[in-house]
Amino acid sequence: MAEHYQIKFLDKSKETLDSQEMADVINQTHTLKHIRGNFLDYIIETELIIQVIIENYMLHKKSNLKGVLRTNILNKMTLSQKIEVLLEIVNEKKGLNNKDEKSLKSYLSSLRKERNKWAHGVIHYKQEKKGKKIKKIKFQSYLNWLSDGNEKETKLTNGYFDDLTNKFKENKKFLVKILVRRKLLPKQYLSV
Repeated sequence: MAEHYQIKFLDKSKETLDSQEMADVINQTHTLKHIRGNFLDYIIETELIIQVIIENYMLHKKSNLKGVLRTNILNKMTLSQKIEVLLEIVNEKKGLNNKDEKSLKSYLSSLRKERNKWAHGVIHYKQEKKGKKIKKIKFQSYLNWLSDGNEKETKLTNGYFDDLTNKFKENKKFLVKILVRRKLLPKQYLSV
């Protein structure tokens, strides 16, 4: 079975993992893969909402061209291109006030970057030194990815995941505002 993670020990470490510690790393990896799947599902949902908004602004609701727009244009666009089109539409149609529009742009840009990290990154673990002596091996998880040809990493902590969750919620709040204004959702969704 191919391993989808790496374990990096401290330099010159003679440590090895016992079966319990290895099980812990495998369990952590399983949890992170579940988180990755949930995150990518959220991005797909966001992308579909963006497509609905673009479609709604670009075509009359009774248009017979919805399938053509979806198949030949929207489904061939990257997430970045869809975000650019959405932001141009929102700006042109004054779909949000300036403050909300800037926030939406920031959140969407951040989510796009996070999506690329998670879609193309590799989970790895580093043995971290706690004080002067290591009594028990403890590994910290990281996400490793390439950005402009350079290797980068993000430390996967509760704070990092809390920040991602907040970005999800804020992003969705702005998209729901647009859907409500376009009468694609009832006003009750603004209070959810």
